[in-house]
Amino acid sequence: MPEETRRVVPIAVRRALGADAECGEPRLLAGGAMHDSWAVTARCGGRDEDLVVRVSPAGRADHEKTQREFVVLRAAREHGVACPRPIAWGVCESGEDFLVMTRMPGDTNPRQLVASPEYARAREAIVPQLAENLARIHAIPLAAIAEAPNMRAPAPGEDPLVALRRQTEAEYRQLMLDPHPAIEWAFRWLDRQLAAMPAPKSEPCVVHGDFRIGNIMYDGEGLTAILDWEGTHLGAPEEDIAWFCTRVWRFSRPDLPAGGLASRDAWVAAYERASGRTVDRARLLAWEVLQNIRWAVITFMQARAHLDGHTVSHELAAIGRRTAETELEILRLTGVVEEARRAG
Repeated sequence: MPEETRRVVPIAVRRALGADAECGEPRLLAGGAMHDSWAVTARCGGRDEDLVVRVSPAGRADHEKTQREFVVLRAAREHGVACPRPIAWGVCESGEDFLVMTRMPGDTNPRQLVASPEYARAREAIVPQLAENLARIHAIPLAAIAEAPNMRAPAPGEDPLVALRRQTEAEYRQLMLDPHPAIEWAFRWLDRQLAAMPAPKSEPCVVHGDFRIGNIMYDGEGLTAILDWEGTHLGAPEEDIAWFCTRVWRFSRPDLPAGGLASRDAWVAAYERASGRTVDRARLLAWEVLQNIRWAVITFMQARAHLDGHTVSHELAAIGRRTAETELEILRLTGVVEEARRAG
């Protein structure tokens, strides 16, 4: 696949910068199961431009999703979010699509960020920086993304938590390989919480959709960029706040629920200060339980891809074995583990 997408890079650069642009040697960046991202330096008008060209292979490309990401990324940049500046998107005659954006400084290795003494100063600074940028994302005016095609959103008047709970259970029924009583119970627990909660008062807002420690860039001073906007849609702020706390994203610091960087309370308080919103803790707990169920469903998906022979991979097989730790986290969040401990 890399060679197939590599040939798209000079095409994308010239469409973005003009026919006279000179394209340097592309370098494949790490990560990306569905796309290939290439770092390249282009020369145009006597100036060098450091770019990233993300290419989705023919057969996997979703042109509407790429256009949607371009529109939201542009709006985010215009509203002060630390993110790449999108320059162009397009579709090749051979079926690939591409997104050209500026290359941002910094590193993406989450394990290094949460554990290395070299980044102690960054760890101190980054939680409020992330909260400020997340608040800016949630404040993007909907008029600024009016050109985004088929932006996923709850039905008019529907609670975004109810909408995602319904979608998640449908995916769970489709993808599960074995019975999972803890997850079945968790869906019923969510229904009881929802029945007791008042409906949210705020209207849906722009959400990132995959706001986690592995989708940021940083340097010694803290945050430099928020990446991977392909899951963006309309929803509730708590969706992003809770996804950042999902257990799988803590890496070597399971004791720090907010991305292995901070306590849950410190993370939520930082967001409240940055946004001026008050976060309902009971509703946030329900969101976090649901987000852990979503991760469990993703582990099914990865395992199925390996077992069906679609993508034979030790990595996917290993991810598929992580469902149990997610079930345990759900039981912790809902108080079941503590009740069992007290019962002896």
